[in-house]
This record gives sequence, structure tokens and C-alpha cells, in this order.
Amino acid sequence: MKTTKHPTELTDDEAAAIVDAFDDAPDDSYVVTQQDALIELRAAAAARRDAESRIEAAALRAHRDGAAWGVIGTQLGMTRQGARQRFERLVNR
Repeated sequence: MKTTKHPTELTDDEAAAIVDAFDDAPDDSYVVTQQDALIELRAAAAARRDAESRIEAAALRAHRDGAAWGVIGTQLGMTRQGARQRFERLVNR
């Protein structure tokens, strides 16, 4: 069986199956009783992916519109060099 290290999308049924697998495991040291926490975690991770995508698109647009890396970095709470290192690869696509 092939698995991925970090699945990007799980359905509610798949999350429930994971919870059930933990709950049915012979070792009682780890039991998940609230699948709501996993559902919220999955939703938060999806929101983070969406936010990262929006940030990348906005940074690329700002750079193409003439904003310097220092200005972009300031808007994101990072240095000019940090912004350039993070987003320059997008410019060269």
C-alpha cells in the first residue's frame, strides 16, 4: 500500500476512519475521542494553503507592478532579502 507523507485533502469519512483506526488500536495510550479537532485541523491547514497561495499571487503582482522587494517584505513583516528569497522563484516562472 502506497501512502503519502502529508495528504492534502481528506474527506470527513476518511478523517473519521483515521479516528476509528486509532480508537480500535490495541495500545490504549492514544485514543482520539473528538474527531472535531481533526476536522478543524484539516480546515485550518486548507485555509493556510489558500492564504499562502494568495500571498504568493499578491507578491508576484506587486513585484510585476514595480514594488521593490523591500516594500513587499515590509508588508509581510519580513526583510527585503527574505521576500526576495521567498518569491523570486515566482518571477522566473
